[in-house]
Amino acid sequence: MITRQPGLIGRSRPVEAGGDPAQVDVAVDFIASNPALILLVAFLLTFVFFAYLFVRRTLTGLRDGFDEGYRGK
Repeated sequence: MITRQPGLIGRSRPVEAGGDPAQVDVAVDFIASNPALILLVAFLLTFVFFAYLFVRRTLTGLRDGFDEGYRGK
């Protein structure tokens, strides 16, 4: 089977018919066999999310404090 890639005008590249599902199966098997990886990724995502919220709240409070001090309240 010959497919055309969007960036390659006039050139074709042969692609095997069953290439993509095999790669997905390998990735799913790797993730399923490593539950520690799932826990690590979940921990990192929650840490980044809460760190973002903490910094956002700190900077918002700082800005509000500066605004109140500037207005003299």
